[in-house]
Amino acid sequence: MKISYRWLKRYLPIDLNPELVSELLTDTGLEVEGLEEVETIPGGLHGVLVGEVLTCVQHPNADRLRITTVDIGAEETVQIVCGAPNVAAGQKVPVATVGTTLYPGGEELKIKKGKIRGEESMGMICAEDELGLGSGHDGILVLDAGLKPGTPCSSVFNVESDFVFEIGLTPNRTDAMGHLGVARDLRAAMITKGLNAPKLEVPHGSTSETAANPIALRIEDESGCPAYNGTYISNVIIKESPDWLKEHLVAIGLTPKNNAVDITNFVLHTFGHPLHAFDANSIDGDTVIVRQAKAGEKLITLDEVERELDPQDCIIADATGPLCIAGVLGGANSGVTETTTNIYLEGAYFDSVRVRKTAKRHAINSDASYRYERGVDPNATIDAHAYAVALLCELTGGTASARDQKGTTEFHRVEIVFSRSKVLKLIGVELDTTKMTQILELLDFEIKNVQGDSWKVLVPTYRVDVTRDVDVAEELLRIYGFNEVPVPDQMRISVAAHDPRPEKMERSLLDQLTGNGFYEIMNNSLAKGTDYSTLVPEVSASLIEMLNPLSLDLNVMRNNLLFGGLQSISFNQKRQQPNLRFFERGKTYGKGSNGYFENTQLDLFAAGAQGENYWNSVSQKNDYFWMKGLLEGIFDRLGLPLAFTTQQHSLYGEFVALKSGKNTVGYLGTVHPSVLKHFEIKGAVVHASIQWEQCKQLVLHSGASLFKSLPKFPSVRRDLALLVDRSEQYQNIEDCITQIGKSLLTNAFLFDVYEGDKLPADKKSYAVGMIFQDANKTLNDKAVDKTVQRILDQLNKRIGAVLRQ
Repeated sequence: MKISYRWLKRYLPIDLNPELVSELLTDTGLEVEGLEEVETIPGGLHGVLVGEVLTCVQHPNADRLRITTVDIGAEETVQIVCGAPNVAAGQKVPVATVGTTLYPGGEELKIKKGKIRGEESMGMICAEDELGLGSGHDGILVLDAGLKPGTPCSSVFNVESDFVFEIGLTPNRTDAMGHLGVARDLRAAMITKGLNAPKLEVPHGSTSETAANPIALRIEDESGCPAYNGTYISNVIIKESPDWLKEHLVAIGLTPKNNAVDITNFVLHTFGHPLHAFDANSIDGDTVIVRQAKAGEKLITLDEVERELDPQDCIIADATGPLCIAGVLGGANSGVTETTTNIYLEGAYFDSVRVRKTAKRHAINSDASYRYERGVDPNATIDAHAYAVALLCELTGGTASARDQKGTTEFHRVEIVFSRSKVLKLIGVELDTTKMTQILELLDFEIKNVQGDSWKVLVPTYRVDVTRDVDVAEELLRIYGFNEVPVPDQMRISVAAHDPRPEKMERSLLDQLTGNGFYEIMNNSLAKGTDYSTLVPEVSASLIEMLNPLSLDLNVMRNNLLFGGLQSISFNQKRQQPNLRFFERGKTYGKGSNGYFENTQLDLFAAGAQGENYWNSVSQKNDYFWMKGLLEGIFDRLGLPLAFTTQQHSLYGEFVALKSGKNTVGYLGTVHPSVLKHFEIKGAVVHASIQWEQCKQLVLHSGASLFKSLPKFPSVRRDLALLVDRSEQYQNIEDCITQIGKSLLTNAFLFDVYEGDKLPADKKSYAVGMIFQDANKTLNDKAVDKTVQRILDQLNKRIGAVLRQ
């Protein structure tokens, strides 16, 4: 938010140092992030003096150059080589002396001592465009003959300097979106700190009470537009704005257009309240209707984009169709142009929620929507409108009709009752009643009643964010000064008990992941709703939709971490990074029969391969089995058992649930090709999701893992070649072996799978290895064989497995 000091002083005529003003504004909560000096002419014409051409002779080495001797008010004259055809002796001219910086066409030009075709030149006699005074370049600028040589040209051309404050405006400070609001806070801070401050001069305008308004006004959408004012201004002349108006707008970075448009921008940045000027001749039927859009209606807006309107949009229309989107953007065919002769000026108060939703729906961010959606002062509408009408009549020569007003005329102020002792405790400063009253009245709070410790105040309507006693405390403290709060010599704090185990556990796991070549990613908690409606429509009912989405791509809370991870993979693949291993820690959100919920997850993503193919090594594919082994290592590190249960999921090809005991703690799968195509990903992607909060609780409840000494006795291996049905999953075999042989079995693993013509068509063979070991003695064959036989019996009984012959 840019604030011009010259503009500010129109309403608060002070003469403080700009640096002090910056400090005062920052202390009130309007943090000044930058202070820049700007001048009406770039460079301020510093170093440009009035010179008198004493002599002018032809350059001996160039037909189009002349050598001049110029008096610039110094002890000695200077020689300047000039190429202008109109230079002549006796002229008074602007001279840029050596060291001067000019900005012709916005580009920096430093004047240096030099030689031109062998002749010394000690400066430059300037044309109009070289000084930034215009566009003329036919010859040098000839000045008034009565000027004295050596006179600074900055005084000749009335160059004025201004300071612009760059304020980091927080969303709640809608009152400071105009120069008047900033001036109000500055005045309050000055008076509170004992500085003299004049009365705030709020500009006013008066309009005719009797002149007929030929435009009929009607409000049909009162919820979207509680108040609307319209004035007809006839016989206007659209032309260039006067210098003072253009200079104010340019100072804050706006480009002047014409007197009518510039006035609406000027009033906008004065009051912080948007206005809109229509070409009255474009209003069909001489009728303005504030209504909701009809399905299928279209409008070409000022940015030359044809937009299909939504029935929830509040629009301004005439007898035949839409003219503009209310509070958001005007229409291309109803705006003021150089041929406009009659203007209809709108001053309205639109509902902030409706404007916000409409602006986001159409992806528009305008000066008007920026203010309306944050909440403008409804009671300032009439003042801003009247002031703009007065300026339009003054600067365009038009004649104004009576103001037509529909809707609410006076908006009520919020009433707050608060405890003085509570407020003083919050701010940490003992303010007396007089000081509290002074600060509140400087901020336009009306003190209705004081009964002992209880205060009742009415909040000004421009402070939409002040609704509670804590807000009143903040208002008092920011004007009194945060820096005035005494810091005690001692501070007492209570230290809560802290369990370091979860952090240590997480740090250990993250070390394991980074050691395996993973990089951490962090994605937005807001996601694109169409991703879910396209890929997993079954979860649509559980999605949490944003009431005020930042954009159509960020309109729901994420229901999984998968889509964000796939976007990261796609982004990297498009930048020649195919081999990827990512992990993300984050929350997912949803809603169900018991209300809203959130889960903390740890998700792993892998694509491509790890490492490069060299003469003595090969790269390792980031595939399903590699990720499965990694998960087994993770859970082993956590001290939790892990089993895999095959399931089906629409987003995945291979898909298994992760089980720890009876608890489902996550899942693993290869992402389905249709999903990869949606995110424009080439190659396979393996994804695992761990319910991290649940796993932490399981680890903490299981207690500390005791150290086990290394076994002193040898292990025994037995291999089984099992013939099973082709549809049988290995996980079922491993579960059975682990359950039956758990007293002696330390490991079971699959080392071969065979399907071929030597087996029946509906059968396949699993080769399973088993390791047996007793921590207290050496196992003999009899004990091992007995356990193996029990395992075979159960395998046959449960899944029909037999030894392959």
